[in-house]
Amino acid sequence: MKIKSALIQFNEHGTPVAPAFDDVYFSNDDGAAETEHVFIKGNQLHKRFVECKNNHFVIAETGFGTGLNCAKAIEAFATFRQQHPEHVLKRLHMITVEKFPLNRVDLERALQQQPSSETFKTSLVNQYPLALSGAHRLSFGNVTIDLWFGEAIEMFASLAQHSANCVDAWFLDGFAPSKNPDMWSQDLFNVMAKLSAPDATLATFTAAGFVRRGLIDAGFQMQKAPGFGRKREMLVGQFADSTTDFTPKPYENTQQPHIAVIGAGLAGANIALSLSLRGCKVTVFDKGDTASGASGNPQGGFYPQLHAQISHPSMIQALSFDFAKRRYQLLKDLGYNYAGDFCGVLQLGFSDGVRERQTKMKANAPWPEDLVQFVDDKQASELAGVALNQGGIFFEQGGWISPPELVNALLKRAQEESDVELRTHQQVINVETNDNGADVTTVDKTESFDHVVITTGADDFEFDYLASLPFGRTRGQVESVPATTETRSLRTVLCHKGYFTPALSGRQALGSTYVRNDTQTDYRHAEADTNLATHQKALPDTSFVENIEHDYTGRAAIRMTLPDHQPVVGAIFEKNIGGRMSVLCGLGSRGLTTAPLMAEVLASELLQEPLPIAKELYEAVHHTRFAKRAAKRS
Repeated sequence: MKIKSALIQFNEHGTPVAPAFDDVYFSNDDGAAETEHVFIKGNQLHKRFVECKNNHFVIAETGFGTGLNCAKAIEAFATFRQQHPEHVLKRLHMITVEKFPLNRVDLERALQQQPSSETFKTSLVNQYPLALSGAHRLSFGNVTIDLWFGEAIEMFASLAQHSANCVDAWFLDGFAPSKNPDMWSQDLFNVMAKLSAPDATLATFTAAGFVRRGLIDAGFQMQKAPGFGRKREMLVGQFADSTTDFTPKPYENTQQPHIAVIGAGLAGANIALSLSLRGCKVTVFDKGDTASGASGNPQGGFYPQLHAQISHPSMIQALSFDFAKRRYQLLKDLGYNYAGDFCGVLQLGFSDGVRERQTKMKANAPWPEDLVQFVDDKQASELAGVALNQGGIFFEQGGWISPPELVNALLKRAQEESDVELRTHQQVINVETNDNGADVTTVDKTESFDHVVITTGADDFEFDYLASLPFGRTRGQVESVPATTETRSLRTVLCHKGYFTPALSGRQALGSTYVRNDTQTDYRHAEADTNLATHQKALPDTSFVENIEHDYTGRAAIRMTLPDHQPVVGAIFEKNIGGRMSVLCGLGSRGLTTAPLMAEVLASELLQEPLPIAKELYEAVHHTRFAKRAAKRS
């Protein structure tokens, strides 16, 4: 759901101030020096980095604010990496929570006064997420920031459900305890203990007695230290609870785990990139070319499928869309080109039922305006560049993308990030797991890997565990129609029961049919006529649709779907599999939206990193959900 933004003012120094708490976001005198003293030196971060035996280090923070603490931690990590380029510690992971995030305009103004690097400021503004509750994963090179919008205790409690014992250092920040006592609670201190790794350190600017006692009760050894500036004392500490059963990191004796990915579509390309960013060695198999299945359509609409009320499926869609936009935009910014245009998506109110749902959505207002806008027929026509006789909802940040070109861009970046090998036209005929990993057999040979990820979609590769999941296969045919003088004017993607895209190389995508349990991919004139009729029915009395020309060019593919229309993600811990195999499939027609975040979820799970998703959403996409539901019914 949308989250309330902070109401702030700027004092005579230009420093942002929160009137509700009568406190500043950072020191008027020298915010950078304060952060360096309290959090960087208070946690002895340089020493902790040098002594780290893992390939990633996790810092958690209780108040993001304007991101100053994160910026200074990134600078400290960059200095460490320059001084120790061969060190096993390669990545920094930060988890930070903000109940009342700044809106983008206020953030940009606040950053003008913030003493942090221009590179960080620019990247933060460019990636700043939608005002949606939950986790938002941001990328700063070899640093990941999971920015959680919501109540600190709720966000950390959700994270502790699937990412316990992951935090190596704490920045206990936020407005002063005397002005914001609700955050400085025993419940928060206790959940911090659940999240803390052995010997996790802690630092905070406050020296309040109830804070020190509460942290001691939670299992931290606390002591006072000299404060910054005019503040006489602060607190530092270390987690010392020896009763917790800590889980060792996977592949802890493997500097570069070798992971096989079977399938080179949107799911396979995204998990290959997510793994490569973590330094993994990856081999991608596909029986055909890249994006040869449902990811092979020349153009696809990119937007979230939302409901009039908040639901788990809608939140998965909204958060996935936001993350996917960041990943796709970063690809372009880094020079990995693919055809596409974030020109917006106009979802038309083409029927009484759809108009009723859109009216309810407008009345309920569950989504932020920078995600969804409501437009009438005049506004819709202006946005689309063609005359329309109906309004709808507009996704300004959506658009269209060429999935095959995107897949190749994702794989190219993955290959330049790490050791990634692409093997097309190699049919995998068997996967056999064992205590050390898994053996993958093609027609040519058998090779051993530490782990295997199945991303095959609806092709003919069958694995026994996948057969136990309630997959359905749905045929979809998309037309590639010649652009006409009228249709070339279309400036945004139009969606109704089907979709119609702006022109690419003189042609436009028009789709799509949905034929259940049909696994043939031959092109059919009858379905082409159905697609055209669907558009004419949804957009009556619009000349540009009535005059669409068709030369019966198109493509059919098979989508792999599940009854709840959610993907399946996760490592498999069935008998004889033992977590050596994972699945990432069932994306249906929403792969452009969901594949990037689901790949991050899986990569984080495999390497036991903090997950970028709340517990209830993680359970809604995890492959075990069907077995759990069946057990409840019985």
